[in-house]
Amino acid sequence: MPFSSGLPVPGSPAFSIDTVDRGEVVIIHARGELDLAADPLLGASLALADAAAKPVVVDLTEVTFCGSCVLGQLLAAGRRITGDGRQLLVATSQYVVLRPLTLLQLDRDIKIMPDVETAVRRLTRSAAADATPETA
Repeated sequence: MPFSSGLPVPGSPAFSIDTVDRGEVVIIHARGELDLAADPLLGASLALADAAAKPVVVDLTEVTFCGSCVLGQLLAAGRRITGDGRQLLVATSQYVVLRPLTLLQLDRDIKIMPDVETAVRRLTRSAAADATPETA
């Protein structure tokens, strides 16, 4: 399910967003400046990921700016996805993402992992634990 803004060219937005289905998990890779210009593409990517009915990792490890519209998209998508019994994790250690998330206390609702592989491991472990039948 590839979906991308393509490579930046002069006069184009300074961001790219790609969506990849890795089997058990959908990963949205975002790079660059996520501002109002990135909002529609991020929303479409989150909708694609939501439609896949799988856990979602939003990779913000290469984001250099994170606007409030992006935070709103993440919060709304996280509520939709967790409302369906799945998980949405954000992978980042970028200050420009972590700072607004913590200042606005959105990190209470948006689960943050330091990188994509840690997030994928967390989600696949959770899925395996959910699939294991309980013993009496």
